[in-house]
Amino acid sequence: MNNDALKDIQQALNIIRTATEKEEYTTKVKAVELMTQSLLSHLQALEPVSLVKNLAKPKVKTPPPMPIPKSLNTPSSANNPNAVVPNQPNSQQNTANDKEQLNY
Repeated sequence: MNNDALKDIQQALNIIRTATEKEEYTTKVKAVELMTQSLLSHLQALEPVSLVKNLAKPKVKTPPPMPIPKSLNTPSSANNPNAVVPNQPNSQQNTANDKEQLNY
């Protein structure tokens, strides 16, 4: 497309703009609809779908997930959130039984 064609298109768009400037809203919407239909027909003539197919990402196979290794020292309850964990000895019980008073 040469510069003369682009200038003609720009002049036509300016004529459309000035012609619809004083018109009612519905006329402006119909003018925009006509321009949109024209644009869509031009895009379909360009066949952008074939370009998109060529630019599509190649399919990449994802490897299967790796297994999580288990340590020999890990207790079976560490992997089970519902397992009952034995209580730790309470350090407050030892201090309550002490008869010495601590002065700070």
